[in-house]
Amino acid sequence: MSQRRSITVARQASLRSTNLALAASRVFAADEPVARVDVARSTGMTRSTASRLIDELVESGILKEEEPRTSNHPGRPAVPLSPASGHYFALGLEVNVSHLAVRLMDLSGTVAAQQDLDGEFIGSAPREVLGTLARLARECLSSLPRNATLTGAQIALPGLVDSSRNLLLRAPNLRWDNVDVFGLLANEGLEELDTLTCSMANEADCAAMLFARTAPGRRSEHTNFLYLSGEVGIGAALVRDGQLSLGQRGWAGEIGHTCIDPSGPACGCGATGCLEQYAGTRALLARAGASTVDELLARDRAGDPASNAALRVAADALALAVANAANLMEVTTVVLGGDLARFAHVHEPRIVEELDRRLLIRPFVEPRVVSTIPDHAAPALGAATIALERVIADPSRWIPERASSRASS
Repeated sequence: MSQRRSITVARQASLRSTNLALAASRVFAADEPVARVDVARSTGMTRSTASRLIDELVESGILKEEEPRTSNHPGRPAVPLSPASGHYFALGLEVNVSHLAVRLMDLSGTVAAQQDLDGEFIGSAPREVLGTLARLARECLSSLPRNATLTGAQIALPGLVDSSRNLLLRAPNLRWDNVDVFGLLANEGLEELDTLTCSMANEADCAAMLFARTAPGRRSEHTNFLYLSGEVGIGAALVRDGQLSLGQRGWAGEIGHTCIDPSGPACGCGATGCLEQYAGTRALLARAGASTVDELLARDRAGDPASNAALRVAADALALAVANAANLMEVTTVVLGGDLARFAHVHEPRIVEELDRRLLIRPFVEPRVVSTIPDHAAPALGAATIALERVIADPSRWIPERASSRASS
């Protein structure tokens, strides 16, 4: 008996939603403001269709019109378009081992409010920590303009997450397991999260997306790289063609638990000899006998033997792990973030040396190692960027009916 194929019909509403997303994405992706005719040309739409969709996006506050361009050509001058600010916002939240961060960002990439709190959260109670994070987020939301819309939230976490269920499965350095993060945040004072689109991701994934963007929807010059984020733990994220490569379950990137020495020190994950026990900040400080990163850097500059030796051990372990990952994933650009970027003067040359020695494709490519400007809140900023890109991917959800009906009449 033959089976009938299931055919999905592109109905008018879905076609309009797709075209709105195409038009919005074209404007958000541009380095400079573009005109309606540019949108039509790059998307293959007719000028009338592109203009009608742009009118909807402008009226709803997703895009804005700039001052008209002067031109020697006949006809009306072109009106440049760019992402609007001050209308649609998202929350970027971060829980890390030594700090909490919240960023309230709009579609233009402008941070409207921010809150940070340093602390010691290893072995902490999830409800207590997330209650504090909820209060920080509430303070940020007090800066939300009166007629603005909060579109959603994204949270960056140092561990394995199940984004399909919004469940933190395991965060070894926090010692958290099976935590309903958004449920606790809502119970602790962020009730609006129950009605918004909220999601979670590993903190390295969020920080990598920040590096891959100059603003929500706009790619940076870096589109293919392996990002390494360092604090107590060491996370990684692989970016291909400007998008995260997450693996089947979204758990790819746990380079901090790459084995450097099977007989090495015990790790919080339950194994031994993991990379973070050599290059993680806490292990590095303990080996150097320093209390803070600033102290370690000062001692290193002064030529302190213990500090110099501890950094060499960390750089050797990190370089070996990166070289192995580079061969497995065909990576030629490595980006250091978090505390790893603060030690770039030691890590960068050592990683390059190891890539030169071990990378199989080295005769045909030139590997690069670059460092970000250290910002402990990079995961929170990246989380806000991810949340806002959901608006760009489906702007029809945020366009009021009156704007839609008027533009289509």
